[in-house]
Amino acid sequence: MLRNKFLKILLFSSMSLTLASCSSREVQDTDSVEDASTETAESTTDQETGNDAEAETEESTSELGKRSNPVPVGESITYTETYYGDDMESEYEAEFELKVTDVVRGEEAFNTLKAENEFNEAAPEGMEWAIISLEGQLHQGDEDVPYPVYPTFTVVDSDGSEVPQDIYGTFDGNEFGYVDLFPGGTTSGRIAKYMPVDDESLLVLDDMIGSGIYFSL
Repeated sequence: MLRNKFLKILLFSSMSLTLASCSSREVQDTDSVEDASTETAESTTDQETGNDAEAETEESTSELGKRSNPVPVGESITYTETYYGDDMESEYEAEFELKVTDVVRGEEAFNTLKAENEFNEAAPEGMEWAIISLEGQLHQGDEDVPYPVYPTFTVVDSDGSEVPQDIYGTFDGNEFGYVDLFPGGTTSGRIAKYMPVDDESLLVLDDMIGSGIYFSL
């Protein structure tokens, strides 16, 4: 059983890397919001500081999902992404909404992992487990070619360093991803990652072409 689980993880990891390397992801409406902010700033140069602050707020909002402005727990972000059919040549455009709905960390997270799989190990010294619940919905995509939800996530600590995951936490079920969706389809589930104890680490939805999308934990 464990061997099959390990092979499954390797298979999905390989598929995720392949999909990521041949796709392009863009947070929805980022460019239009930035353009609007720029035009507003240029047309109101004679206004008071209050309007300058409003322009700065708009610019900050346009950067949601960046490391400097991660997506808060409970708030969703929508992005567009190119995906491919079985021939790996036909291109399709997906519009996908994703959010972190809940985060459980520390002893409570490890107790849950042990209860679901007795072979789950404690986090390395100085680290703690986090169980991260996610929800996703496909708003746009091809009606005949499914959008594959095979995400890869990493963790970046507050010092800006990636936290290597040398061991993996597995569940008895309800893992996030590894499904195909058509427009209107939804998916939810959990992932397990560890990070420094009490650290303001971030979860990153990896994008090998861009910089990824960052979520608060």
